[in-house]
Amino acid sequence: MLEKWVICLVKRSWMRSLVFEGNSWAVYKELRDKDKTLHAAFCKVLKEMLQSDPSIGMGKPVTLKYELAGLWSRRLSQNDRTIYKYDSEFIYIFAIGGGGVQF
Repeated sequence: MLEKWVICLVKRSWMRSLVFEGNSWAVYKELRDKDKTLHAAFCKVLKEMLQSDPSIGMGKPVTLKYELAGLWSRRLSQNDRTIYKYDSEFIYIFAIGGGGVQF
């Protein structure tokens, strides 16, 4: 069963909302408990994406290719990334982590 968690953070009328796809919300909660540094980096990147253009900024955003075309990746640390896509209303989070640690 796929779950979708939507977090609405409204400070400005043009701000997007977050949607955690699949198990990414569970991964986020586990990250929050197990790795405070990576959690802080992820929150900083999310805040920037919500307040401005998700295709530019911290974490060196990169468009993905081939089977993942249409998705974006951003660095959270040297080894960890978040995979996302966005439209005019939402930022969809598909994956968090990847640096050898399975959350």
